[in-house]
Amino acid sequence: YRNRRFQAYSALGLVVIAVIVTVAVVVTTQKTKEKNAANNKNFVQPSPPTLAPTTSRDVSGVKEFLERNVLFGNITFDSIVAGYVNATAGNTTAGDGNSTIGNVTLGDGNSTMGNITEDMTTFAELEAEDPRLVALDWILHQDAMQLEVYDDNLSQRYIMGLLAVAWDSESWDRCGAVVEDDAENMEETGSTLGNDSSTCTVTNNATGLVQIFQRWLSDADECDWYGVLCSGGFVRSIELAENNLIGEIVPELGMLPFLQIIDLSSNCIFGTIPSSIGQLSYLTNMDLKDNGLSGNIPMELFNLTNLVKLDLSYNVNYDGNCTRFDGTEKEIPNSLGLEGMILDSNIGRLEYLQDIDLTDNYFSGSISPEIGKLKQLGRMVVDNNVFKSTVPDEITQLINLKELWLSMNYFTGGIPENIGALKSLESFSMWENEDLTGHIPDSLYDLTMLEDLHLFRNSFSGSISTQIGRLTKLKTLTLAENNFTGTLPTELGLCQDLEFLRIEMTDIEGSAPKEVCDLTEKNLFSDDRDKEYFKADCLEDNVTMVAFFVCDCCSSCCDHDTNVCTILNRQ
Repeated sequence: YRNRRFQAYSALGLVVIAVIVTVAVVVTTQKTKEKNAANNKNFVQPSPPTLAPTTSRDVSGVKEFLERNVLFGNITFDSIVAGYVNATAGNTTAGDGNSTIGNVTLGDGNSTMGNITEDMTTFAELEAEDPRLVALDWILHQDAMQLEVYDDNLSQRYIMGLLAVAWDSESWDRCGAVVEDDAENMEETGSTLGNDSSTCTVTNNATGLVQIFQRWLSDADECDWYGVLCSGGFVRSIELAENNLIGEIVPELGMLPFLQIIDLSSNCIFGTIPSSIGQLSYLTNMDLKDNGLSGNIPMELFNLTNLVKLDLSYNVNYDGNCTRFDGTEKEIPNSLGLEGMILDSNIGRLEYLQDIDLTDNYFSGSISPEIGKLKQLGRMVVDNNVFKSTVPDEITQLINLKELWLSMNYFTGGIPENIGALKSLESFSMWENEDLTGHIPDSLYDLTMLEDLHLFRNSFSGSISTQIGRLTKLKTLTLAENNFTGTLPTELGLCQDLEFLRIEMTDIEGSAPKEVCDLTEKNLFSDDRDKEYFKADCLEDNVTMVAFFVCDCCSSCCDHDTNVCTILNRQ
């Protein structure tokens, strides 16, 4: 009996002790919280992102699979979200705009790809900004295919969906994703699509035929989407030229291993070319002309040793009309064009190249002698850049060249002496390289296939050889604004196809030979009175009343001393 009473008292004592300890812990904790709150009264903790309810698709392993096999640069979907949380918590590194947040590089501040901005306040805003997350939501919850990790085309379909999101497919001129309001309108009013919002019609401009395609982000196989060609189930070609694509080239494009053709020309593509482009080892054609691309060309581009065509032209001062589907204008960062020494020694690695166009960019450096290795090159156009070097003799080894344009740069020296080795050359332009000097090599007159020769606005000298009559296919000859001397050879009259001739602001004197004037009765003529098809220093001097060059058949005459020109009204 005494033992039982002792045990009861002991149990009661333990309960009392436990209550006292619990009260003490609660009081201490509350005081600590109050103290911390007082110390941080100016800090506001951001609200956590509002996550969608977890579904079976969220835990299917698809997200993890895409992270391992698709996302470029060891980025994970969670790190993108973490980047958002850190940014809103004030953990963004300040400085020149090149900081990294949650493994997402912000770049120059003009990027929207992975651009976690300080004014984001909800997870929904983050999804709306980052194409990778939007595409993930589409592949998990919206895509009717509901692919799993064991489906062969899971990665490919995600990447294609990502391209649609990154390039604002709702705003495309042809066959982009259907805006929800448009889909409802189709159901209510009917359309040429047969009320099927997954299809679109495109008129072939060449044939006039109307073709039906599957829209991007539709339930159809991605290989059936507009502008996409596949072989063996793998995407081989993406051709979306002139389609109002608005956005950047995402690195994940480089994860389409069998891609051979990519044509995004004449769109609103801005930002840089990602280094991952170098992973497309089967790529033969890359056309990115007429966009707003900028920045250095990635060295990985030279890994594309199967390239046949490379067109990066017209990316300087892009002024595209980038109108989104809702009528708003997308502000595109002003582009200074693509940069880098693209014609250095690495160019020799692209030995299958047949066509390269770099017009209107900011490429610099020199043309490497390695250019001579491109034996299949048929077209080389590098106008309006900042190349500064001599033109290497090795360029005359490109015996398949038909078009060589080196205008509006800073090339020095002269025309390669062995230029006549380019027997297939049809068009040759070196105009506006003010430091080009010397004479026209005799071998140039061996270019009997030549139709266009542009040498104006340089510092060339010497006379025009009588051998020019051998260029019987010549249609355009511009020698203006040089230091040429002598007279105009009568043999030029043998160029029966000549349509355009300019010799003004030179020291070519004498008079226009009858044989040349006779050409104005053939092709050297235009019904357009404003066209300066034959221009020379034939305006009479105000004092002597004598022209430096006598020409009774010119369409436009200039004063040799003042360079004042006037168009003549010849009947």
